[in-house]
Amino acid sequence: MDVNELREMLIKYNDLRNTDEVYTFYYDETNNIRKLYLKDSGFNVNKTDNFILAGILHKGFSTGSDYSTLFKMLNLQKSAQELKLKHIAKGDFLDMLKSDKLLIILNWLIENKFYIHYFNLNIIYWSIIDIIDSIIGELDHPFYIMNHMSLKSDFYELANSNSDVFLNALHEFNYPDIPEEKAHEFCLWLIDFTCIHSCMLSNFRANVLENLVKESLRIESLPFISGFHGRVLIDSFMVFYLRNLYIFKNSIHIFDEEKSIQDDVKDFPLTDNGMPIHNHEFVTSHNSEAVQLSDIIAGFLGKYFSYLKDVNDEQLVLDKAGLTSKQFKTLSALKHIIDVSDDVSRGFFNVVSSEGEQRRNNHFLHGVNL
Repeated sequence: MDVNELREMLIKYNDLRNTDEVYTFYYDETNNIRKLYLKDSGFNVNKTDNFILAGILHKGFSTGSDYSTLFKMLNLQKSAQELKLKHIAKGDFLDMLKSDKLLIILNWLIENKFYIHYFNLNIIYWSIIDIIDSIIGELDHPFYIMNHMSLKSDFYELANSNSDVFLNALHEFNYPDIPEEKAHEFCLWLIDFTCIHSCMLSNFRANVLENLVKESLRIESLPFISGFHGRVLIDSFMVFYLRNLYIFKNSIHIFDEEKSIQDDVKDFPLTDNGMPIHNHEFVTSHNSEAVQLSDIIAGFLGKYFSYLKDVNDEQLVLDKAGLTSKQFKTLSALKHIIDVSDDVSRGFFNVVSSEGEQRRNNHFLHGVNL
């Protein structure tokens, strides 16, 4: 795949800056479930926490920072062969904010001019929004296109709040490979489900979503939810590993070893005006302090974004108001390094999640009113 056409489109559409600069990215992941598919009793996995691919980066191909100084400050047990999240912080997100060692790491990264990057994927949101995208795409109506984010988020909230009923129906219809002969029946069910449960939305938003799904009866086909492979919702996260490789094509990308991803990326070579791009490598984390630090960042952000997914607005407000001074210092350090990183390039961050999660993030981290 030649990267330039897609790369230039994404850079222009998202107004991304400094993407031609040279950086060294380090990556680790958390909550990689490998595959997600529907069973008659729900999903094939018990937990559906957000998938996170994240880590640290610095400008240029090398850094003069002394990792050994940081590791000494952390005072790790001699039995620890490499740095892992369990050595730094434990428990849920709010518990992790109490960790002195986590604050030491964040402050060290800031002082040594490191940045952070992340990809945050709500796997359930990603798996079901094709239903709404199919309808909007076929209608091609400016109002629905303009409001696609709120429509998808409202639909996700309805589905998530009534997950047993919703997932059982998707399984019965063989989603996301709905047979053509069942498409009309699926649309009728979709309308009933939405109208029954839309009372949890404001009147205006409920009416807009109800009107949209009713339009599905006028559509000849639903292209994004037919013609696939049975009930498989996610069969690989490979496409998300590729994003930074082509957006930051002049940079170096260093990943923790992951055999399945290595094989997938190898089978999908990238080119730049016909010339192969060789800008990534997979390493053993034991041999890379920066990848070990990326494990901490990815794990911590995994707890944070899954917290935002699961918490309601009222509890979020109470949780933030109840932070201790130590928790607030750690939260402030996280905010600072995200803000500094965002000032360099918004391209360091990629989020696929509901409007509610993004709103809660803006409140908890940045103080924006809910």
